[in-house]
Amino acid sequence: MNEVPVNEPITIANEFAEVLVDRVQTRNGVRLRVRAPRSGREILLCPLELEALTRQDHDLFSRLLEDG
Repeated sequence: MNEVPVNEPITIANEFAEVLVDRVQTRNGVRLRVRAPRSGREILLCPLELEALTRQDHDLFSRLLEDG
């Protein structure tokens, strides 16, 4: 899938991780692209997926980090 950046990436980092976040236009609409340069991984999230994240609490993310 070809993604066209809509804006410049924003870097968010601390001593444990670094991610780049930007909006991209895809065939299926605008997505938020989250990239982890160290691992070379990325994910495109649609508005519905992003909204679902807002319904989670920090315990979910703590459990995800334990499994990682």
